[in-house]
Formats: sequence, C-alpha cells, structure tokens
Amino acid sequence: MNSTQQEAPVQLQTRLPHWAAGVLVGVMLAGLWQFASAIGQWSDMVIPQAASDFREGRTTGAIEKQIDQKMPARSSLIASANALRFSLLQGANEQVRVGRSDWLFLTEELQYDAQAQRNMAARLSLLGQTAHALQGKGVQLLLAVVPDKARIYEQYLPTGHYPEYNAMRYQAAIAGLQSHGVAVLDLLTVLQDAAKTQEVYYRTDTHWNQVGAKVAALALAKRLREMQVPLGDTAYRIVQATTASERAGDLIRLMGLEQVPNWLRPLPDQEAIQKIDAISSTSQNSLFGGSAVAVVLTGTSYSLRGNFHGHLQQALSSQVLNAAKDGGGFLQATGDYLKDEAFKTEPPQVIVWEVPERFMTLPLTQESTWLKTQQLAVH
Repeated sequence: MNSTQQEAPVQLQTRLPHWAAGVLVGVMLAGLWQFASAIGQWSDMVIPQAASDFREGRTTGAIEKQIDQKMPARSSLIASANALRFSLLQGANEQVRVGRSDWLFLTEELQYDAQAQRNMAARLSLLGQTAHALQGKGVQLLLAVVPDKARIYEQYLPTGHYPEYNAMRYQAAIAGLQSHGVAVLDLLTVLQDAAKTQEVYYRTDTHWNQVGAKVAALALAKRLREMQVPLGDTAYRIVQATTASERAGDLIRLMGLEQVPNWLRPLPDQEAIQKIDAISSTSQNSLFGGSAVAVVLTGTSYSLRGNFHGHLQQALSSQVLNAAKDGGGFLQATGDYLKDEAFKTEPPQVIVWEVPERFMTLPLTQESTWLKTQQLAVH
C-alpha cells in the first residue's frame, strides 16, 4: 500500500462539511459565552474556602451548581450538541443505539453481562418460589415475558443482527420459568408473526405500539380463558382519533432531542390514538379497595403503553386491575400490590406479571430479600 492509500482513511475520518464546522464553532462560542455569564454572577454565591472544602469536594460542587443554575441557555446548548452529534455522526448517548432507517434501540437490551446466567438463575428461583407461595393463597401467577424490541427488529440494528451472547436469553427464560413451575406466556412468536406485515414496536420508543399491544393482549386473553379464570361480562368500545398525531418516543427523550425540530432528530412515530371505554357492565370493580377482581396486571411501562390494558379488558370482556408502574424495575409494581390491603383482603384469581426480557439478566438488586419483605417466604 502506498503513502496516499495509507492517508486516505484519516482524511475521510477528519473531513467535515464547512457548514458543520461552522455549527461546531458556533456551539463552542455559545458555550464560552454561557460559561462567562455564569462566572459573572458568582458575586452572589458563597463558595467554600477552607482546605477541607477543596479536599472533600464542596468547592467543586458549589462551582458545578453555580454553572448549572446560572447558565441561561444551558438546556438549549445541550440539545444543540445532541442534535449535532446525531446529524453529523448518527450518534447518541450511552443509553441509546441509533439503528438503520432511524430506528432507535435501548442499549440495555444489547449489553453483555458476565453474570447474566447467575442473575437469571436467581430471578427464576425467586419467581418459582413466588408462584408456589401465591398458590398457597389460592392465587395463580402467570408470567408474560415481553421480548426485546432489538430481537424483533434485529434487521434495523447497526450490525443488522441481535447479539449472539443474548441469542438464547428469551428461550432460556421461558424454559427456566416452566422448570420452576411457573405458568408463562410466550409472546415472542405472536409478535414476530405480526411484525412480518406491520410494525409492532415504536421506532423511537422502547415499547410496543398499539398494534403490538393488541397482539400481546389477545394472546394473554386467550391464555387466561384457557386457565378458566372466572370473568365478568363488560362490553367495551374502541374510540380512535380521526387523524394521526406525532409521538416522540422515550428514546428520543433519552437522546436529549425532545425539544429540537424534526430535521435534527429521528422522525417521531405517527399514531392515531386509541382509547377503549366500557359501555356496559354487570359487575363493578375498583382499583385498590373495591369489589374483588379476577385478574390483576402488574409489571412495567409496557402494561401502560399502546393501550395494552384496554385491549386486554376488551378481549376478556372483563375489568382488569392494572397495578403496573412506570420505571418500577423488576420488583416494585408487584411488591407494592402484594403489600396493598386489597390483595390481603380480596386476592384475585390470577396475577399477570409482565416482565421485559432484558430484566431477566440485569444486575440483582433486592431479589435475595424480596420474598421475606413480601411475607411470601416458603418454609
């Protein structure tokens, strides 16, 4: 290889359009002006002075707080820098991976963890013990495992394929739950089949969209009927917006691009919002403290997205108590419900615990003591 050939890759990596260089300089100058503005307002701030303040970080902490509070356009500068990173490099922060055709993915779905098998084994054991303890109270536990968006749409990942080290994670979770005596709903096949003809996850969001949520809800309703759960007789109707509206997903927000125009970020999803309303009922159920319900749904934000809860109620013709939580992790929603007086006095026939696939191998938190804190420890 001659010298010209050796230098070519370096030139390709460092050459930027003139307009991009100008934007970079502009952002840097704006940042310097903002920093100077913050410095100029330090007269009203008491900065720690003693040597121990420097040594223990109080001085730097005060300076960071001053910069954070006094820079008048800090959030706009950050948004501009994030937009520039995406526009020039198709890049994002460590929480998001930008895929092909502007599909976005949560990094957590794609991470490698050397302790993945140990973490999953601990959770499988916990879920098995939970199912056994609940059975002693006359309650059936059904796990609904939500496959990774990255697994369903691996063709849009930057590499074009789902990572090999996680390839068997979903199947291992299903088989492990079954071996621990836990009833489980496999949602992978129905979502993969539906994805052949229509999108079942949002492009710019972690979660399933209204189509995917309905597919999952119908599969769950079918399984609950097979379990011969006693259900109510409530009629529902779908109320749908006449026009589609823009929906910037949680991954756009994680990238810090929620406030920038569309030409500087992946195009948000478009969706005609659906709502499912009860129009008649022969039973009356209420949330946390009314008549007992046959089915309680716990879990994560998946149970709060895409009208999943509404689709499930419509498919069952029965009211379902939704105790899922945003940002609650693996344990919080179920733990909170099991502590509630409604569960203690009038437990349901079935608890459906919705769990995203990626949660099965995340680092452990309170799993070792959770059964005891819920007073479900099996002796």
